[in-house]
Amino acid sequence: MDSKVNHILENLGRELLKFKQKSSIFDNIQSHLAGFYLSMLKSSLKKYRHRIGDTLATGLLTFFIWMFRFLPPEILTFTGKILGTISFYTIKKYRERVFENLSIAFGRKREPKELKRLAKDIFFNFSLTPLETIYVAANPSHPFLSGIKIEGKQYLEEALSRGKGVIALGSHLGSFTLLGTRLSLEGYPFNIILNEDNFPRLTGRLMTYQRRLGQNPFPPKPITTSIKKSLNCLRRNEILYLIADEQQRRGGLPVPFFGQIAYTPPGPAIFSLKTGAPILPMFIVREKGIPKTLLIRKPIEIERSTDQKKDIERLTAEFTRAIENSIKEYPSQWPWLNRRWKLPPGNSEL
Repeated sequence: MDSKVNHILENLGRELLKFKQKSSIFDNIQSHLAGFYLSMLKSSLKKYRHRIGDTLATGLLTFFIWMFRFLPPEILTFTGKILGTISFYTIKKYRERVFENLSIAFGRKREPKELKRLAKDIFFNFSLTPLETIYVAANPSHPFLSGIKIEGKQYLEEALSRGKGVIALGSHLGSFTLLGTRLSLEGYPFNIILNEDNFPRLTGRLMTYQRRLGQNPFPPKPITTSIKKSLNCLRRNEILYLIADEQQRRGGLPVPFFGQIAYTPPGPAIFSLKTGAPILPMFIVREKGIPKTLLIRKPIEIERSTDQKKDIERLTAEFTRAIENSIKEYPSQWPWLNRRWKLPPGNSEL
């Protein structure tokens, strides 16, 4: 009798175990499906928000271009001060990031009051950039653009005389969005890679205005097409504008920047070593909020070796040092918003 009871209990236990396993599997499937649909929903909502934002931004761009046709350039500094002040006091996240980056770069070399004053100027200059871009699109023949004087033009002429094109090394310093327009006004063929991100309509409209102003913009994707266009414009002895002052999460090289390691895009170095095109730092700086001078610096060169990887690293470090020196000259005209010293996920490979 006991053996029969034990047998029945064992069978019952096995059945309960099977049911539990099946229930566990069902729960796992249900959990994964719920996570999958939730992820899809979040992705759809994000795309929907970007689509709405893209439409609104494009509409605002069209409106402001129309409005700026009837306004003097002095309105830019006035509006920039208002927007910069509002941003400084209301956007805590970016205000703290600016202070953090300034502390990393300058440490105890500057007093807290000086850092606060510098941070306010940074928000002011940051607010000016989109206003200047729209104003020039609305008034391409206004002296506001042609009045920007060019220093170091001889370096550009000498570099182009080699017949291998020129890599204009840029950063988000000063009126960086006007650089191509100003050089195009002088008759230089100018090419720029413009990232579409999540705003294709807005970027497409900006590209249209840039083409009207004599520039040749193209997107970074697909990558093979972008690389081919970049190489071709250098082979045609034209200018290729590359901005290389942001942290690159994948493929960046660790080089010194304000005494700390920063992962930097090596694109200018790779293109230069591949084609022989010289790298010329170029920046437009402001005076009292007005774009005044396009600075063209001497070409950045290294003595090449048989180790191509080492050459890329050394040239990347050299052009990063040139960007750092320019920022030190005009610290309030660089945004300081990028997490420049943040380490990328995993190991970065060139």
